[in-house]
Amino acid sequence: YVLEKAVFNRIDSAARLEDVTIYVLTDSRGSLNEFESLVGELIAADVGLIQLRDKSLDDRKLLQYGKKLTELTRGTRTRWIMNDRPDLARLADADGVHVGQDDVSVHQARQIVGPGKLIGVSTHDIDQARAAEIAGANYIGVGPCFPSETKSFSQFVATELLSTVAAEILIPTFAIGGIGASNVGQLEQLGVRRIAVSKSLVDSQNKLNDVEVLKQALNVQNLTSSQN
Repeated sequence: YVLEKAVFNRIDSAARLEDVTIYVLTDSRGSLNEFESLVGELIAADVGLIQLRDKSLDDRKLLQYGKKLTELTRGTRTRWIMNDRPDLARLADADGVHVGQDDVSVHQARQIVGPGKLIGVSTHDIDQARAAEIAGANYIGVGPCFPSETKSFSQFVATELLSTVAAEILIPTFAIGGIGASNVGQLEQLGVRRIAVSKSLVDSQNKLNDVEVLKQALNVQNLTSSQN
């Protein structure tokens, strides 16, 4: 039964995120108007997923921004994910929640957000990636891959891990950490077909063009024939 459930989850997750190759993480941008403008640009650029991650906001503010994301993305091809907080994800009617290794488990998050929502997990080694897949995560983030201006890391994942994950893990996998046009080609050579980015797109003056550049670098036309 557990194996059957895992297989179904892999198929379902791959289908639901089939066309998602670019995943953008953003904070609140300082004001609701600026945030709304950014989200509109990302939607217009056909970004598949947006994650709201802002440790500086209190719960009420975070929920306010989450509800704005729901309002802006409904009826579009873009979905949004709440970072860390399955309770606020449910209240804001987010499309899902992303949890880290020190947050609630996939099972606990599922109990809160419900069966129809996406659950993502940050992973840093192959055992964590395997565990997330078995636990029923819909996707994983793997990293950090490169130094980042938005978050400090003490160490980075080895290229061997990215290759192993690309070959073995069957749920959608997003490489994350300091990724931009200058280094995304290195990841594509390792079998990476999906990336999570932050500053390189959030601060971009031409998001439509830059998203297309990233997709071309990822060789996304071959995504349907790739496991990830």
